[in-house]
Amino acid sequence: MKKSTIYLSLPFVLLSTALASCGQKQDDLTQLNVVVYSAGWGDEWIKDVVTKWEEKNLGYKVDLTAKYEVNNLISKRLASSKNTDDLYISTSSSWKTYAATNKFMALDDLMEEEVDGVKFIDKVSSEYRSDLYFKAANGEKHVYRLPWTNGIGGIYYNAKMFETNGWEVPSTTDELLNLVKNIVSNPVAVEGDETTAVKPFVFSGTNTDYFDYGIFNWWMQLAGYDAVKKFYNYDGLENFDFNNPSSPYHALKEVVSYWRELFASKDNYVSGSLSFSKDQAQNSFFNGRAAMMFNGDWLYNETLNLGSNSNFEVKLMKTPKFSNAKEENVGYVIGSDQYIAVPATSKKKELAKSFIKEMVSNWSLSNFTNKSHGFLAYNNSDTSSIDKTNTYVASCLETRSSITNKLTDYSSSRKYLDEEIKNAWVESGNRPFLGLLQNESKTVESCFQTIYEAAKLAFKS
Repeated sequence: MKKSTIYLSLPFVLLSTALASCGQKQDDLTQLNVVVYSAGWGDEWIKDVVTKWEEKNLGYKVDLTAKYEVNNLISKRLASSKNTDDLYISTSSSWKTYAATNKFMALDDLMEEEVDGVKFIDKVSSEYRSDLYFKAANGEKHVYRLPWTNGIGGIYYNAKMFETNGWEVPSTTDELLNLVKNIVSNPVAVEGDETTAVKPFVFSGTNTDYFDYGIFNWWMQLAGYDAVKKFYNYDGLENFDFNNPSSPYHALKEVVSYWRELFASKDNYVSGSLSFSKDQAQNSFFNGRAAMMFNGDWLYNETLNLGSNSNFEVKLMKTPKFSNAKEENVGYVIGSDQYIAVPATSKKKELAKSFIKEMVSNWSLSNFTNKSHGFLAYNNSDTSSIDKTNTYVASCLETRSSITNKLTDYSSSRKYLDEEIKNAWVESGNRPFLGLLQNESKTVESCFQTIYEAAKLAFKS
């Protein structure tokens, strides 16, 4: 047989080399390249979406990259003009920069298309719907980023431990504080370790932002939903004036002062919490060393990887109510740093849109809850296929159904979008929790003064 030789041009070789350096292949118009951040939610849910989508789109296939370390990968590929990716689903505040610099494709037309008989924009959860349109650096306002999940976090508790010890799930902040005192005053040995007493809480010192998920619920209780929603316009320094009773930050300071009471003593939390990673903290909770922890609703799915423990049954409690609360049925939604986006270099916008529509359809929303035990940021008009026999999911559904006003800390303010201000704390490093835990002489007042000074600088710029 005559041997044939294929000669490749230099541009082709250079292109192939460049794509290989980013872990990419040449573009195939019959293949949709999807990149997803795989962490707490896992990736079983999206594999199901891929299967369903491929069944409906014969002749087309999905190349799925699902891994924990995708953000660096996305950054490198967006910097390349030869990027062959078609869809990103991830978590990082970097989405704001990508959108502002037109690295993402506008999806305005998708808003008018239908899913499950309703317009796409009406499928989006209400707390995100009014902020879908993003103003890029060139002044154009488009839908560059879609939300991903709609997480309701707060205080999670070991229901088995509560039942065994006759502890009532607290419905008020006073009851919660009394429960903490009761657990400390009447020690219960950790199962399998008679020398160690169960602590009220465990937390991750490297992830103290997890406290936000309960703190912000309480903040809305005291300040009111409308006041906190208006706060996220970031329209003036006066909102950070914690000494002014009419300022939203006055209420936030009151909440943090209460939080400090919960963690006033080292007896109130597991030794080592200050240096724990989130995984170490969750492991400690799972193994019965603490009764409660502040976390997000990916917690259950992550504990599934820890094995089995007949003495552990995690549930989400409705955030206890302050006696002077203006509102009770309010909830902070986790997910302002998450995004679903189509890179501007994609040649398969219509395929990407059809995949997104499949992902937010009723069956997929229920499937996400069943497989990941969380909730996507889209309205599900048919929840009949959600497995409500799962006690964790049932507790989440009960808590979520009690919330009439949900709020995300996403803002369309340029102060927020330009990263001068990050959520309520101006800069994430100014969160008061770690400083108060590490230094007993530090005051809540001094922490809020630090935040106020940082806000001054942000509003001067």
